[in-house]
Amino acid sequence: MVQFTGRLQGQDLDPSNVLIDIADDRFRVSAGRRQLGSWSLDRITAQRTSIYRFTLDIEGEEFDFYPNDPSTFSDAVGAVIDLSETKSRFGLRERIERAASS
Repeated sequence: MVQFTGRLQGQDLDPSNVLIDIADDRFRVSAGRRQLGSWSLDRITAQRTSIYRFTLDIEGEEFDFYPNDPSTFSDAVGAVIDLSETKSRFGLRERIERAASS
């Protein structure tokens, strides 16, 4: 089991400090002692939208999650990185394109 703490917010959810457990192909979210939900990991789509922020699509509802450990969370949830911008803030897209053309 891997656990992540961070801030979760959504359209109908005020920003909340949460604990996310990822284990046994399940994605569980709790806030304090209150269980907010549990989903199969393959029903979660995660996109890394900045160094610290992830957009989570959980059965069609979008949330922003700011984990305390973004790199480990990215690996655990299988997040994709959107490289569609022409000029990225951190130059990741440009470095990948330079490496691919070498």
